[in-house]
Amino acid sequence: MTAMPAFRPTKNLLAALMFIVFALFGLWLARDLEGGGASDMGPGYFPRIVCIVLIALGGTLAVIDLMRQGEPPEGWAWKPMLLVTTSAIAFAFLLRPIGLVGTIAATTVLASAAGTLLRPLALALLVAVLIAVNVGIFVVALKMPIPLWPSVL
Repeated sequence: MTAMPAFRPTKNLLAALMFIVFALFGLWLARDLEGGGASDMGPGYFPRIVCIVLIALGGTLAVIDLMRQGEPPEGWAWKPMLLVTTSAIAFAFLLRPIGLVGTIAATTVLASAAGTLLRPLALALLVAVLIAVNVGIFVVALKMPIPLWPSVL
């Protein structure tokens, strides 16, 4: 009788499980929101669609990974995880007091420090493009009442 090889999770399997766990958590958070339908979307419609897509992607990734040998996981990259998480939290706290323009600039610079540092000109170009795209989408096209500049107290 041969011994069964030990189960070793791979990068893709762990990513798949993360997608599924986040999606299930999202579905739980959206449980009280009215879903509606494609022609009459409620506040829970889009979050549910995103969660369903995440579950499908996670399931597909898990099945593909279980059918072939994947790469073993590496150690944690603490610096990128902390900087990107801090950047997301900073966005939530900075939007009202300093406006969308300053918030995007600050959080982009903070998040860019998580990887290889961009040259100053490239970083400035990235910040400018992100500001233009976000202002164009959310303020101009969708007419969302997001302050662009710092609020005067």
